[in-house]
Amino acid sequence: MFLSLLSPVIKLPFETYLFFSTFFYYLFLLIVNPSNKIIVVSYFFLFLALFIKSKSFEKSILFTLLASSIVFTGKRYPIQLLPEGIFPKEIFPQGYFVNLVITPTHVISFLILLYLGRNLMTVNLFRSGSKLRINLLDVLIVLFYGFKIGSALIGSKNPQLSLAAELLTLNGLILYFFIRLVAIKGSGDVWRGLAFLFAGLIFFETFLGAFQYINKSPLYKNLEFQVNIEYFGNNVDEPGFTYRPIGTFDHANSLGIWLASWLCFLFVFIAKYKSQVLRLAFFSGLVLLTLTISRSAWLGFLSGMFFLLVNFEKYNGLSVKGVVSGLGGYRLLIVPVLIFLSLFVVVPRIEHSAYSFGAESGSWYFRQIQIADGLEIIRINPVFGVGALMSVLEGLTLDGYTVAASIPLAVHNWYITLALNNGLPALFCFTFFVLLSLRNLWSLNLKRNYILLAVLAFSICAFVSGIFQPYLSEETLILLVTLAGNANITRNT
Repeated sequence: MFLSLLSPVIKLPFETYLFFSTFFYYLFLLIVNPSNKIIVVSYFFLFLALFIKSKSFEKSILFTLLASSIVFTGKRYPIQLLPEGIFPKEIFPQGYFVNLVITPTHVISFLILLYLGRNLMTVNLFRSGSKLRINLLDVLIVLFYGFKIGSALIGSKNPQLSLAAELLTLNGLILYFFIRLVAIKGSGDVWRGLAFLFAGLIFFETFLGAFQYINKSPLYKNLEFQVNIEYFGNNVDEPGFTYRPIGTFDHANSLGIWLASWLCFLFVFIAKYKSQVLRLAFFSGLVLLTLTISRSAWLGFLSGMFFLLVNFEKYNGLSVKGVVSGLGGYRLLIVPVLIFLSLFVVVPRIEHSAYSFGAESGSWYFRQIQIADGLEIIRINPVFGVGALMSVLEGLTLDGYTVAASIPLAVHNWYITLALNNGLPALFCFTFFVLLSLRNLWSLNLKRNYILLAVLAFSICAFVSGIFQPYLSEETLILLVTLAGNANITRNT
């Protein structure tokens, strides 16, 4: 009886099934609001729902892992690094704390690691006919995570804390070798599934973000990482309090960069497949991106979209006109909404931003001091950095009058943040890994392939946004360039 009720849903195409499965799964969690432990267990049912449709263990657990990537809550271990009184009490009334959080992604990654270990026992990595032949990309990614661990053990003043933080970042390494070894069997629907999966996640984040914006605060649900109203509106480019929706993320800028990168990716698939589901997710996500008031995310999005618009007509089957004309009657709703948001959100934000260049309380002035302090710390610790979570302590040690002495935040530049925490070699290994992966894709004579276009747009958006924020999802970039690096998948898509 139950299966007969679900049969119309199960008969949907796999990618559409992914969209509705992920959206309604998270909508259910939001309404029921279970405990963190129940949330972790519930991913088994999402995996089961995907497995019933795909009949593939590898694809189902991969998509379940990716679906969990928007949840940052879980078992939390708060650690006090500095006592109260050092920083303003209105911001840090109990002192300066950092949190180590074991999320559902970590649990699923551990299960994947066990599965990966079982497969590795049957593979001779150095045999010429093996599934995995060691190449330069493998070396670079291992060195990247090796330097992250080395920075904790050698560079940090608190090795135990930094090591624990770095061990929680090993999801990317596990994901890389899972894809390389067993996850993908050459099926082209993986890319379509990826697009529809994140379309479902974007649609859910928009749904949650809209209610947060209307409520002018978080909804106090267990899915939300941040349940406090953050301290905004105290500098020249934000002259008044404005609540910025954060969805399930830790900050509006983090949500904005995530949205911007995946929206650039989705735009290519909208042009390719002309799906109304993808269009709905794209334009709803565009509204939420605007409401985050994240200038760095906006710049990244514009950079990625500019690249797409310049190169679109060079790729078979892709047309900007096709995207616009496919909207049909929706244009009567979408165009006025975008004009309204531009006039009352974007333009005022840009106007206020111009004030910050010459002011000693604006974000640009703040970033200049942060970057100068960060570069000095890198000069002192170039090889292994200072270790994860140690930048504030090092900033205070460097000079009691630095910006870290008043506002203990990460340097608002991903490149400097990574080099400061893990050393210049780690920064080199990761950026070279991504750039070499993209160069290899370009050399496969796939220049007219839309997947390469989508991955490049995502990468451009992420790297441009990283100039202004410490947020850049290394795991997602590893996912995309590794998936695209499989020539069989790319040719058969």
